[in-house]
Amino acid sequence: MTTSAEVRRERSGSPFSPARRRLLAIVTAAVTVAAAAAVVWLWPGASGLRLAVVDRGTGQGPGEVVYERAVEPGEAFVLEHTHSVTRRVVRETFSVLDGETIALEELWFDEFGPNLPAGPEVFDHEVTWLHEDGAYRVVHHSHPIGVVPLRVGSAEVDHTLTFADGEQIRLLDIAPRGAWVDLVVRTG
Repeated sequence: MTTSAEVRRERSGSPFSPARRRLLAIVTAAVTVAAAAAVVWLWPGASGLRLAVVDRGTGQGPGEVVYERAVEPGEAFVLEHTHSVTRRVVRETFSVLDGETIALEELWFDEFGPNLPAGPEVFDHEVTWLHEDGAYRVVHHSHPIGVVPLRVGSAEVDHTLTFADGEQIRLLDIAPRGAWVDLVVRTG
């Protein structure tokens, strides 16, 4: 003899009771949401942060975005150029702190020159001065600076941004020599 519950299961095509089907639907939805969240969290650019190079132009208004890429909190990038006086390479390493802040990580050079430190300096944050293999490293330990303003140098200076994934952007390819630009982090 067949019970009414067995008849309902046969008609619905499901071996589960209505309560078990609801539970299965809830678990399936939770797993789907968790998987989607994991993809967003692990996907590059998922944070919605963007590093932009903004050409300030005349200084009137917000300026024009001439380059932009997705970045993540903690991501580092290097600004490298040839010092205009010493004609030696200078590397400045920065990182993305959050949706509004770039942090100074380190400055590297192998010969003293104008606008480069001549020795340990006192700041309101921790700084480590190192002399290694004939070069100098000034480690700033994620000191927040917000925006990085700079003037695009000539071909001899050759300001270049290098990212962890190997992408390189030569500033002269996106802004004219002498242009005032800002490196900024933006959301969206």
